Order: sequence, then structure tokens, then C-alpha cells
Amino acid sequence: MPTDSGNLAVGAHAFTTSTNATLTYFVTGTGPLVLVNVAPGWGCASGLYHTSFGQEIYDAFTLLHLECRGTRGSSFPEDMAQMSSWHMAEDVDHLREHLELEQLDVLGHSNGGVIALWYAIRFPTRVRRLVLMCSNLVGPRIEEVRQHYIRTMLAARPAEEADAVAAFHEYAASIPRLETDEQAGSYFDRFMPLYLSQPERDIMAWRAAFSEAPQVKVIKAHSLAESAHFDQEDQLGAVTAPTLVMVGKEDFICAPAVSEAMAANIKNSTLSVLDDAGHVPWIEQREKFAQVLFAFFDVK
Repeated sequence: MPTDSGNLAVGAHAFTTSTNATLTYFVTGTGPLVLVNVAPGWGCASGLYHTSFGQEIYDAFTLLHLECRGTRGSSFPEDMAQMSSWHMAEDVDHLREHLELEQLDVLGHSNGGVIALWYAIRFPTRVRRLVLMCSNLVGPRIEEVRQHYIRTMLAARPAEEADAVAAFHEYAASIPRLETDEQAGSYFDRFMPLYLSQPERDIMAWRAAFSEAPQVKVIKAHSLAESAHFDQEDQLGAVTAPTLVMVGKEDFICAPAVSEAMAANIKNSTLSVLDDAGHVPWIEQREKFAQVLFAFFDVK
């Protein structure tokens, strides 16, 4: 445990790293297990996790939601080529140093999972346990698989979601031309139903969680930098921590095939595919999500 318990107090925190960068994180929950949740690095920030987990999660864990470089109060690097997920793994280790811990339990969702996975690859002795939740995996072969599933699953969406599907395709093509956070937010507002297995059931909770517009400057910088380290799929053997790979069966953006590839190539990993869930299983299948997470961490 850290010597300064103030680092774990509920609320917003900021610190200066050994490289003179500023990093911010937000603490929710008061449970005995400290779990670092790495927010996606493309600009959506960690706010979508602050209140959207079930109370049982906040009772079991003290969650530290890390904002990687460039997001919200965390500073940008001088060299914007260092805005890749590979580089952001270093931010996780700066947090570990700040907390004065030898090892971390780390969770990452979506692109946050990419960053968490890079951390486990680059700093294997620093990770006690790893949770990859609806995570992406970067590499040319798995990207072909992922894009195939995106096309297939979007084609199968019901007719009433045609505007959401169109907005998703428009957004992907518009990234270089985006100028404001509000522009990015308007696209996300239109295609948010696609992330859910049953939008009619969960869209209100999902919109309440994802209430902040993504940062365009981060979206662009991360997109440009990411291709410099695109061989993650070939380095999964470097992960030594016990790993839980969790995914929603209806996740269109990080399809189960991606999680299956990770689980097949990470030693000491467990794969859990949640039925009737898309990209946000902690909202869509709250009880089952908690059961799987608690079993992995041996929460009684």
C-alpha cells in the first residue's frame, strides 16, 4: 500500500512525473483492492467510468482512473509522436512510482486495454494482475479480423439504426477534418447505440456515462502516432501476469475474435464472453460482470 493514503482519497488527483510531465487520475470506490483503470488514450477521458459501475464494484475496489498524456489535465508530450498507446504505457508506470507500489493490478477497457496490455508487455514485473475488457489489440493481422467483424456486425444492425451506422462511417473518414470537440461529440452521440446489444434497454445509462465530448486534439494526435508501434499482436508472450480477458458477445468495435486471439496467446489467461452485451458489459450485464471480476480477484 502507498505510504500516503491521501493518494487514494476519492476525487481528483494530479502529480508531476520524473520526466516533469503532469498526469491526473480520479479515484472512485473505497474497497480494499486497489485497481488502476487506464482510460482510453484517444481523448474520451475516464469520466464514463466514474459512476457507471455497480455499487458492489465500488465497495470491493478503490479504482484509480488514469488519464494518460494529453487527456483532460494530463499534459501533452513535447514530441506528439509520443502520443501512441505504446508510449502511454509509461504513464501507468509513472502512476505506480507515484503510489510507491512495487506492482499494480491493472484494468483497461477498449483502447485503455491496449495501453494496459502494452504496460504488461513492456513492464511485466510491475503487473500483478491484468484485466482486458472489450480490449482492442494492435497489429496488421488482427486489424484485418477486427475490420471484417465491424463490417459484418454493422451490416446486421436493424434498419432503425441506419443513421447510427452512417454516422460511424462518416466519423472514421472525418477525423483529419475535425476542428472542435463538439463536432466529435455530435458523431458519437449519433452512433452510441451501436456499442450496445440492446440499445432500447441500456442507451440512457450509456449516454449518462459517456457525457463528455472527446478531445479532438487527442483524437488526431493519437491516431497519427499509433501506427509507429503496431506489432502488439506479436508480443503477447511477454505478458506474465494472470490475465482476465472479458468481452461482450455483441461487441462490434472490439469483436470477441480479438479477445479470443489475446487469450490464446497470453499465458495464464482466462477468457469470459458475456452474452447479451456489447462494448460496455459493466452497464449491460452488471451482475454477471461483477461475478466474473470478483472470481478473478477472489472477492468473497
